[in-house]
Amino acid sequence: MVHNPRIPGEIVPQSADPGVRTKNPAAAPEQPPVHHSPVENESRLEALIGSIDEIVFELDRDGTFLNIWTTNEELLYRPRHELKGKRVSGVIGEEFFRPFSQIFDRVLVSGRSEEFEYSLDVPAGKRWFLARMNRIPSAAAADQYTLCLAVRDITDRKHAEEKLRVSEEKFSKAFHLGPDVITITSMEDGRFMEVNDNFLRLTGFARQEVIGRTSLELGLWTNPKDRQHIVALLKRSGKARDLEVRVSIKSSELRTVQMSAHTIELSGQLCMIAIIRDVTERRALEVQLREAQKMEAVGRLAGGVAHDFNNLLVGILGYSELLKKKLADQSSLLRMANEINFAAMRARDLTSRLLALSHRQLLQPAVLDLNALVRQCERLLRPIIGEDVHVVLRLGPKIGSVKADPPQLEQVILNLALNARDAMPRGGTLSLETCNIQVDAALARQHPGLIPGAYVCLQVADTGHGIAPEVMPRIFEPFFTTKELGKGSGLGLSTVYGFVKQSGGCVTVSSEPGQGAAFGIYLPRASELPDRKPPAPAAVTSSAGTETILLVEDEAVVRDLVCEILRESGYNVLSAPSGIDAMKITAEHTKRIDLLITDVVMPETSGPELANTLRRACGEMRVLYMSGYTDDAVLVRQGLPEKCAFIRKPYTPLQFLQKVRETLDAAPRRAH
Repeated sequence: MVHNPRIPGEIVPQSADPGVRTKNPAAAPEQPPVHHSPVENESRLEALIGSIDEIVFELDRDGTFLNIWTTNEELLYRPRHELKGKRVSGVIGEEFFRPFSQIFDRVLVSGRSEEFEYSLDVPAGKRWFLARMNRIPSAAAADQYTLCLAVRDITDRKHAEEKLRVSEEKFSKAFHLGPDVITITSMEDGRFMEVNDNFLRLTGFARQEVIGRTSLELGLWTNPKDRQHIVALLKRSGKARDLEVRVSIKSSELRTVQMSAHTIELSGQLCMIAIIRDVTERRALEVQLREAQKMEAVGRLAGGVAHDFNNLLVGILGYSELLKKKLADQSSLLRMANEINFAAMRARDLTSRLLALSHRQLLQPAVLDLNALVRQCERLLRPIIGEDVHVVLRLGPKIGSVKADPPQLEQVILNLALNARDAMPRGGTLSLETCNIQVDAALARQHPGLIPGAYVCLQVADTGHGIAPEVMPRIFEPFFTTKELGKGSGLGLSTVYGFVKQSGGCVTVSSEPGQGAAFGIYLPRASELPDRKPPAPAAVTSSAGTETILLVEDEAVVRDLVCEILRESGYNVLSAPSGIDAMKITAEHTKRIDLLITDVVMPETSGPELANTLRRACGEMRVLYMSGYTDDAVLVRQGLPEKCAFIRKPYTPLQFLQKVRETLDAAPRRAH
């Protein structure tokens, strides 16, 4: 192919080789070349260039427009006659032309074509062009050359490339900076083509360990059938959503992940893009929350049962005590009365455990030095747990104070120690360790109910047989026990859980079969100093009197018993089953009433409401409240005043009479 020097860019046929003859000259006679006039050649060239949607310029060495070919003059953005004879630098500016002049020089010297892109600001906006420059023989002289510049508008392509770039940038950001794990694998063999940094953080692998290998080769699937199931879904519908599977990471730790996947075609290859979310902690929290909700439901039931049972226990304990007095000289019947009384006392203890489980027992918290309390408990533990169990104390030197009910906290330590002893039938080590700990948000999320802050931790650990994984979720359930029938009530750990929760703390446990168990008791750190000399409990003695007492109790068995106890002690007793009846009795009674004993929660009117009404009518009158409810919130809702005289059911006759005498002898209180 050669160019006609008269018409730059014209294409003419190459002459045939005269030394080559055809086999059948008659069948293919040589045709003389067809010659066209310059005008015809110009028109043919215009048509040819127009078909490829380009503009062709012929320029001299100085960059002056010699010829311009195009069928769409709009591509020039100005009339053609305005360009002919003008220099390129004069049209686009000297500074803008400088890079072009360097290309001109290189093409003229080397004779090699060059391709380049450039942009121009035109009235319609910025446009992009692809240019290709060639050297061609000049029409003026055989040893001179001009330049042929073919230009194509590629603005639409540039816009498409920019959109693609932006799209790829967005995808890249979503892929690498999103919160989830994202992977791209081939559908054919499951080889990783790309993974984001979250995948590397989750699995612990380095990128070079992953790319080009399959998930099966990395041992990620705990059950390879899970991948087969996902691939089957993708082949059937092209997507799989929210599938929960277990995977094994590089450290062999098992993680629970939620996975969604779609098919995607990349470079002609069918691939799978998977979005994976680690839900291990969330599932653990959900399990803990369900356990907490279950414990709360059981606790509410236990609290309700305990309230009703407390009223019955008042009658059982009271009447058995009275019966013991009357049968003092009849040994066989006295033994039976003692058995009834002993059974009632055990039932009272059981009720107390149920209330601890339900977080509804009435606590008497004090600011404690936990180290001192642990040392005191150690002396009690040694004869109980046996000589083959070695007790080790690791007490922090400067731990903070805690606010808790001392006897209940001692019972917690005792329950955990006895539980540890049973886990070490052949002996072992029981360690009690205390320390300060700052609970952060991450630790708080692992234990529902625990809020970030300063705590004191008591850890009770043993070297026993540990806790089986299938048993672990149930260890705090009421009445659940792995011990033989008759050797455990199943309330030891439940009451530990209930007391600590009611005290604003949290219980944690860690254990592996054969590796022992460790229970952590987290109690909020108190700002006050410990109480150095806790008050000694007052001795319970019988107290008699002659005052007039109004008793208001809706439970008949309690009302009858209390009336009998008070009358036997010399008191003048007026009784009523309700607040309405009590107001009628008061209106009819002309003498002074010294003491009102009333239940707090009653059907028609509450005890505090009745006390306020009667005080306005009777003037100075002391009040003793009693209740089988032990939930402070219930009593507060009924209007129970702070620092009032109060006795909790169940009680023995001696405890009740002592409280009555103490209330009568106290200074009178003003009406509330």
